[in-house]
Amino acid sequence: MSSKKWTQRISFRVHQWLGLASAAVLLVVGLTGALLALEDPITQLWPAPKVAVSGAVLSPPQLVPALALPGKTLSRIYLDDDPAQPGRALYFVDNSQELYWRAFNPYTGQILGPRPALSGFFAEVMAIHRWLLLPRSVGSVITGSAALCAIVLLIAGLVRRAPDRIGRLKDWLAWKKGAKGRHALWQFHALLGTWFFIPLLIMALTGPYFAFDWYRQGATSLLASQSVAKTPASETKGLNLEAAWQGYLKVRPDGHYARWQMPRGPKGALVVRYLEADAPHHHAYSFVSLDALSGKVLAHKRYSELRGGDALLANVYALHTGLYFGLAGHVIWSLAALAFGSFAVTGVWLFVVRRARPKNSQAGAADTLIAYASQSGTAAACSERLKRWLDGQGVNSHLATLATLEPAQLTQYRQVLLLAATYGEGQAPDAALAFQQRLSQGGVSLHGLEVAVLAFGDRQYQHFCAFGHWLAAQLTELGASLLLPVTEVDRGAPGAIDAWHHNLAGRLALEAAETVDDWQEAMVMANRCLNPGSQRPVHDLHLAVDGAYQAGDLLEVLPQREESWARAQLASIGLDPAALVLVDNQLLPLWQAIALHREYAPLCGLGAQDYVDQLTPLRPRTYSVASDQGPVRLMVREQRLADGGSGLASGLLASCRPGQRLKVRLRHHGSFHLPSDDKPLILLGAGTGLAPYLGFLEARQRLGHKAPLWLIFGERHAQQDDYYRAELAAFEELGLVSRLDKAWSRDQGQYVQHCLADQSDLLERYLAGGAHLYLCGALGGIGKGVSAMLDEQLGETAVAALQQQGRLHRDLY
Repeated sequence: MSSKKWTQRISFRVHQWLGLASAAVLLVVGLTGALLALEDPITQLWPAPKVAVSGAVLSPPQLVPALALPGKTLSRIYLDDDPAQPGRALYFVDNSQELYWRAFNPYTGQILGPRPALSGFFAEVMAIHRWLLLPRSVGSVITGSAALCAIVLLIAGLVRRAPDRIGRLKDWLAWKKGAKGRHALWQFHALLGTWFFIPLLIMALTGPYFAFDWYRQGATSLLASQSVAKTPASETKGLNLEAAWQGYLKVRPDGHYARWQMPRGPKGALVVRYLEADAPHHHAYSFVSLDALSGKVLAHKRYSELRGGDALLANVYALHTGLYFGLAGHVIWSLAALAFGSFAVTGVWLFVVRRARPKNSQAGAADTLIAYASQSGTAAACSERLKRWLDGQGVNSHLATLATLEPAQLTQYRQVLLLAATYGEGQAPDAALAFQQRLSQGGVSLHGLEVAVLAFGDRQYQHFCAFGHWLAAQLTELGASLLLPVTEVDRGAPGAIDAWHHNLAGRLALEAAETVDDWQEAMVMANRCLNPGSQRPVHDLHLAVDGAYQAGDLLEVLPQREESWARAQLASIGLDPAALVLVDNQLLPLWQAIALHREYAPLCGLGAQDYVDQLTPLRPRTYSVASDQGPVRLMVREQRLADGGSGLASGLLASCRPGQRLKVRLRHHGSFHLPSDDKPLILLGAGTGLAPYLGFLEARQRLGHKAPLWLIFGERHAQQDDYYRAELAAFEELGLVSRLDKAWSRDQGQYVQHCLADQSDLLERYLAGGAHLYLCGALGGIGKGVSAMLDEQLGETAVAALQQQGRLHRDLY
């Protein structure tokens, strides 16, 4: 599994379980936060009682005695910037931490009664938001912990949804039309989190500042300058309000202030906050710290002079509520807080629905069927990835091979996604021949069925992707409609597969599938030439590869060219190797694009970017695994080109040294595995087509299989090309090979099909005993010769029966 995929999976689990743990608190905090974000605009519009403006506002030395109340300790005095607004006084009830508010006339000191009802309402909302109406020591821990969870939730959710390509950013942010039910709910949940990510993250990061002393102290230590980080204390004990007032007037001669805060503790400083004339918002406080007894100015910081971390700390409240960004900030933060609350509902609902889905891919009803016809395993692997993607999107789908399907079963679904390979010159894969025959007979109405076909093939054949096109035509003739035009994939090209997934996601109103990067680095352990001196050298390689596999599987190798070669080729067609080009959303030098990402072609007369855009993606080369377990063994023939060079991948493998690293990935090849039980086998291979049978023999030895096995191997020269002679002789001695025939085309004029024809009676006895027949090698060589021989010897009907029974296995290239 790629590191990106693993990261996304972990992120999803973290997001899911932390979300469930904090859902109830986030619901309450989100809904109350949405109200509190609009407190200022609502308060400004709400009718409020006024006081008569008469002369100057009383000074604190005059107000404090006037505001004294029995059983209560005055803590703060608040004055509004509107002179006609009443002031507010905050008290602590003696012997408790309960808060007590009163409104007063700042010109007379007369206590007017409780705060206005609207202020009281928002105070209750604030108490719910910060403490959940619990004791502060308990409630603040709960809400603060929920805010910490929210930080992780948001980051994990972003990682889970992050597009792997810049070109998919629009899909990441856009609502997909047509989504219904759970898909629409998921889109709502995911898109709100994406759209409001920044305000939500700001809220989450600033929330614990008001809940935890350690968080507040840590933020101050990290962000504040030395002069601001240290809170000054009074030099002496006692309180002299007149002296403190005179000290403040030295700083602010007009005496205007917004908050007068009485000292906390015997040597606590008296702190005054005021707003400068050009303050950007009503919490952009400048502050003065005074010695409570002497009135000496201990510290003075103007808001306009704050920079960096000091400015950030001064705006924690404004950032938390959206006040910092004006009216637009209030509205956006309120909507974001509502989104936060909605996540609790949608997230829990999505979890419940996800848990309620059947776990088995074939259990319960499903609207979507994924069906595949695979010859070499590519279509099957893509189908499995498609199934995992649909599962992740909450789509209950069934996965099946065409070998097990009847055409009438398609009517049980609303959508069928077909991934179909074409074998050779337009044929269906072996396992799909019976389905093709039954479908061609018609007899089923598919009206109302939507079909999408991803057709796999090889452009070197004339009838490229013919079976996929035949399926699309036949299904539409029976009444089905195409969700998408048929998409052709040349030799597993990832770009075509990604494009199909992207278009399918748009049609189904789902989030686009992420590109799966399952390549890994494999280290070469050993490399030896099996036929030194031959003009057609064959190499035996052992690679350390992560992941499980079994005999018959395939290894894909992504070849890479040397920088010097790429530079020379580009210079020969008049291109600058160092020119920067965009390849798969990466900006790379042209030589690197050719060496690592694109197939080279000698195209002239194009600019660097146009040249790269004309090239096909670098395709992997596929090799049969020649082992059963442990290090992967390969049998590779070095291809010699007309110009004297070697094939890109085979040349790389033939020349690699122990310790060298290659980019590879394992591919499941289910149609070329051993039978599940101990059956007789006929193994036919030419050249490197011997490779999978070495793995078969190892597997049979490990499993203790004793059924008869007939191996026929063909090559050119007995003296030079008798690969693995000692190893095969050892298998014979162990009884794992019942009969071994070798055909030498240049020495004897014998080919594998000739050996098989000469022993037709033995062939029929093996097949009558339930034998499976395996054929591996070149399609135009052993593939063509043996197929013709079987049709002649057994008859086309008998060969078709072997295919339908799953007893004829072909791996031809």
